[in-house]
Amino acid sequence: MNNEQVRFERLVAGGDALGHLADGRVVFVPGALPGELVDVQITQAKKDFARGTVASIIEPSEHRVAPPCEHVARGCGGCSWQHLDVAQHMEAKVAIVREALRRNGKIETLEVVAGGFVPPTASRTTLRMAVTPDGRLGFRRGGSHDVIDTPTCLVAHPLLNEFIGDVRVTGATEATLRCGVATGEVGIWLHDEDGEDVHGATVTGLPSHVVVGRKEMLHEVVQGVSLQVSMASFFQASQVAAELLVSAVNDAAGDAALSGEYGPIIDAYGGVGLFTATLVDTDIPVVLVESNPSACSDARSNLHDHDVSIEQIAVEQWRVQDAGLVIADPARNGLGAMGVNAIVATEAKRIVLVSCDAVAGARDVRLLLDAGYACEGVTVLDLFPNTPHVEVVSSFSRSQTAK
Repeated sequence: MNNEQVRFERLVAGGDALGHLADGRVVFVPGALPGELVDVQITQAKKDFARGTVASIIEPSEHRVAPPCEHVARGCGGCSWQHLDVAQHMEAKVAIVREALRRNGKIETLEVVAGGFVPPTASRTTLRMAVTPDGRLGFRRGGSHDVIDTPTCLVAHPLLNEFIGDVRVTGATEATLRCGVATGEVGIWLHDEDGEDVHGATVTGLPSHVVVGRKEMLHEVVQGVSLQVSMASFFQASQVAAELLVSAVNDAAGDAALSGEYGPIIDAYGGVGLFTATLVDTDIPVVLVESNPSACSDARSNLHDHDVSIEQIAVEQWRVQDAGLVIADPARNGLGAMGVNAIVATEAKRIVLVSCDAVAGARDVRLLLDAGYACEGVTVLDLFPNTPHVEVVSSFSRSQTAK
């Protein structure tokens, strides 16, 4: 396809730069930045939009930097924003969330503020890596299934970086690595692209203290609370991220709701019990709803001294109970209509929504507004440095007229 010069306007959800072709169509290009004039090679042309790649940069942005990680030049797609000055990441992410609220949520008036951020290097304690044909660990090339071996990772915690380059895997296509900063514990779990165990998979090159398997468990300390986290359970990408997220949810919920003043607390998509363990006193009634068996097992251990009922079921299928506060931390696709319906049916006075996708989060905010809730604030956290991924914490109160 032909090349065309494009002046780019802004970054959008997913991290691509948006510009317009000469015929008026929108074009999305990874690796370009706002303000840049770029020679774009068109790779996909549709009636209303196009996609392309950077052929050359004619006029670079003042915020363009050389990627700090050597593996980017080799094709590693794990950190797709390393060409953007890290000092600009938060501003760009706030702008992406604002745009998603406007475009996908049809919301113009909400105030969106910047929250905390994770250091740009050496902090990530959970890595999901791919396996090269010769058994090395790495990440996929941007927009491809090809795996680039990466013997070190710029964002990985030193406890993981010390052995990534020595590992050799047979029989599995992916591996999850995790460490506990507080304890020094390290684990690895071999699996396929769907997160399923692979019979007969093996790994060599590990230090003697590294445990292997989906059922192995590590421990991490967040807000002074020790948490059990099994290898197959979801947890925040880093200990620092967990601390920042807990603080943001605490601020969004407020002391009255967390104290049980409004009624019981629902910890929806509650995982290993992070929010209940760190924010709720042990004598406050909580219902934790979580579909993952591994996470539920961890939650039972982490919350053994709490007044909690752990219900292993999808929130969308859960038998709704009345509540004073709902904390909801769904997966990347958000609550959706069924999840929102379940949460609204609790008639909670307050809702705190954690969204890890700007577009899905904007849609959920719209649904909650339509259900009679008022949004009191939207805070953007940068928990995934060097990437366009966002974490958004939104707080809602039930209006007096809501039914």
